[in-house]
Amino acid sequence: MKFLGSLFLAAIFLSGPQLMAAEKIQTGDASGSPTDQETTKDGKKVFKDQVVVTATRQEQESSTTPAAVSVITAEDIRERQPEKMADLFKELPSVDVQGEGPFRGLPVIRGLSSNRVLILVDGERLNNARESTLFAGIQPGLVDLSEVDRIEVLRGPASVLYGSDAMGGVINIITKKPDLGAETFSMHHSFGYEYGSAADSSSAHADIRGAGKGYGFNLSLGYETVGDYKAPSDAARSPYFSQYVLPDGTVPNSGMDQKSAQGGFRMLTGGAGVFRTSFEVVRTDDIGFPGFDPETSGVDISFPRFDRDKISLGWDSGPQWGLANLSLSAYWQHVVKESKMFIDPSPYFYIHTLTNSDVTTLGFNAQAIRKTGAHHLTMGMDAYRDELEDDTLNDFPWGPDTNVSVPKSHQDALGFYLQDEIQASERLRLMAGLRWDTFSFKSDNDPDYVGEPFDVTDSDFSGNLGMMYSLTKAVELTALIGRGFRAPNIQERAFTGSVSEPGYWVVQNPDLSSESSTNYEIGFKFRYDRYYGGLNFFYNDISDLITFVDLGQDPDSGLNLIAYDNIDEATMKGIEFELDTILNARWSLISNFSYTEGDNDTTGEPLDFVPPWKAVLGLHFQAQSWWAEATWRYVGKQTRLPSDENIASPADAPVGDFTTADLRAGYSFDNGISLRATLSNLFDELYAEPYNLRPEAGRSLRASIGYSF
Repeated sequence: MKFLGSLFLAAIFLSGPQLMAAEKIQTGDASGSPTDQETTKDGKKVFKDQVVVTATRQEQESSTTPAAVSVITAEDIRERQPEKMADLFKELPSVDVQGEGPFRGLPVIRGLSSNRVLILVDGERLNNARESTLFAGIQPGLVDLSEVDRIEVLRGPASVLYGSDAMGGVINIITKKPDLGAETFSMHHSFGYEYGSAADSSSAHADIRGAGKGYGFNLSLGYETVGDYKAPSDAARSPYFSQYVLPDGTVPNSGMDQKSAQGGFRMLTGGAGVFRTSFEVVRTDDIGFPGFDPETSGVDISFPRFDRDKISLGWDSGPQWGLANLSLSAYWQHVVKESKMFIDPSPYFYIHTLTNSDVTTLGFNAQAIRKTGAHHLTMGMDAYRDELEDDTLNDFPWGPDTNVSVPKSHQDALGFYLQDEIQASERLRLMAGLRWDTFSFKSDNDPDYVGEPFDVTDSDFSGNLGMMYSLTKAVELTALIGRGFRAPNIQERAFTGSVSEPGYWVVQNPDLSSESSTNYEIGFKFRYDRYYGGLNFFYNDISDLITFVDLGQDPDSGLNLIAYDNIDEATMKGIEFELDTILNARWSLISNFSYTEGDNDTTGEPLDFVPPWKAVLGLHFQAQSWWAEATWRYVGKQTRLPSDENIASPADAPVGDFTTADLRAGYSFDNGISLRATLSNLFDELYAEPYNLRPEAGRSLRASIGYSF
């Protein structure tokens, strides 16, 4: 910690009094071109502030909100060449990833995962009542990474603006949009191909966009095929990892295939309004559950099909009727998942299940922004309905059936919110918000459901108070108090049956209480020309946290019975530090550190799902036509484990204590061709991410070629 403090003080005093400029990116000089996060000022490269929409549901510079926000730009996505979207989160402070392979990757923010992290696509919910659970979770892999323009990650509760599921944070995936403002019609095209050696993967994408005076359109197509990836060869000799790999280190059943299409149309209306429409289609096939070889393990778990369709319509008024903006949007989303689970632990007992889950979501939002005097009001209404229906074929030793784990049912939600940002003085800005949500959960008459029918309603208030005080022109003190709220969804209230972990059976618990939290944060942000970052402390007091509890072994089947239940009280607390530095015209440095710990205040034991501390360091070189980057990530050993609940001892199941390093480079030709390459896991480290059981890929190369014109 002394090192971090010294590093920060050096940044403050060496940088001088210049305030970071927020200017339009210019061409740059011959020594190095600015990146997406940089601009030029007086002929020198400086940081520019990032404009975000997720923190306040409107465009705002990230340094002017007390919330902790990270932005993954289009340039970051191109340069890092991740195998899956979730890989982009691993180098962010307090963000981790649960799930292995090219598809599975649930974001974990400040130790809260899946159902407590709201994932949005263009501000609209990807979460649904069937997938957003502790055990499963909605997968960002349902969005093709080649179609993503930017990702915003909001750390900490955002229930006032987004309602349920946002207790841990919000991830807003913003897709490519057609341009507006062209004077004459023009077309632009881009194509790309990428190969990865870890899983013999290939991906290709094409993007077409056109713009005329007052309108624009775009269309993107993508295709990806991925085989089983290889861990370091030492994995086959590891007493812990050997059960999940083949003799040559291959992690079986870890591939997939995916096809996608995304497009949109925007048109100016009236003096300042914009009409917008978009669609997304994703078809994912043969997603394996990594680590179990169906031919030798007796376990065959996969998703033969995981598809998503979405249509969205919206309109923004611009300044009219005394409002800065009125926004109306509606969307339809359809997710279909086929699940296969064949478990054969012995000739006398087996579970064979094929399930088709169909989830249709209808959503609507109306939001108005009004600026009057020192007040900046954001007010709105959210509404959505999730309709669920499962079809299942089961085969057990006692006979086949068509029983479903979740009944045909629907979940309705309605929320109203109001947030005011107040310029109390020249140096002091205040923020206050309030939201009310109501939910209903109702099962239909489903003869295949073996659990109890339910008809439940729930409602609650959320609120926040925030402050930013300008200590100097470049340093802002921040403080934030927020109350979060999450209603248990249909999956948690209704699920009964087997899960993907062999030997476990979930018992229904429809009487779950809603979760709530009170989160306290204090810190500061600094924003100089050459230094950008901040320090943040948080303390999150959570009531009625929902998790699995052990009910013991069933004497007849021998299965371990578990159920969703509430923990009376839990606390999460931690620290986050970020510092990005422009060393000179060519070199820049990124660094961050984060630590989180959690406790079950009822038992006095540490929570078993909190990741260890993490440090990231990266060095970037930028020339006019080419660039190179090296990044290093260290995840410390997790020593705070519960005494009775851990599945394996720390010696056999290591959590943390690993180092990974990546090298990246790229070159752009004048004719529009670009080449990029990434050497991942440079030291061939054998490790698993803190939430995962299977080892990650060993040393591997990802290379791509792109052409735009």
